[in-house]
Amino acid sequence: MVKKLEAFPLKTGTRQGCPLSPLLFNIVLEVLARAISQEKEIKGIQLGIEEIKLSLFADDMIVYLENPIISTQNLLKLISSFSKVSGYKINVQKSQAFLYTNNRQTERQIMNELPFTIASKRIKYLGIQLTRDVKDLFKENYKPLLSEIKEDTNKWKNTPCSWIGRINIVKMAILPKHQHVLTHRWVRTYE
Repeated sequence: MVKKLEAFPLKTGTRQGCPLSPLLFNIVLEVLARAISQEKEIKGIQLGIEEIKLSLFADDMIVYLENPIISTQNLLKLISSFSKVSGYKINVQKSQAFLYTNNRQTERQIMNELPFTIASKRIKYLGIQLTRDVKDLFKENYKPLLSEIKEDTNKWKNTPCSWIGRINIVKMAILPKHQHVLTHRWVRTYE
């Protein structure tokens, strides 16, 4: 026999650094992610036979909408319902919308409905600059990385250090920056 659990009052949240905190957050956010994925009135983008609606990494979410006017309204309703149930609120100041549309009227209509800032040229997601034009991905991601690496190597060039020390500097400070950008295949593909 399965017995229904009774509600219990929450008096405190998890402490900063508690290993349970991200796990609990992900469990709750998974409900929203599934609701967005299953909602027929929210149209994602079509990639082959697959419809993609969102990408999630920890608390960073990116939503892809095919029919932004209708889908945006439905997405905001769903998020509002989720907020009422879960207590989870989207930080409007930290959230941005990035529109890939060539229709100015549609763009203005969407801008009037969204509570978020509209990014005009690029948006940063997981440390990568996503640009309106694919041809700008190289300029926005690799050029700053290369100048940062040059700056770092110039800074350490005159540091009295053994060869092993220099190798460790490269392995610990330079390579991780480069590998992060290179792991995103779409940046490599469209230079």
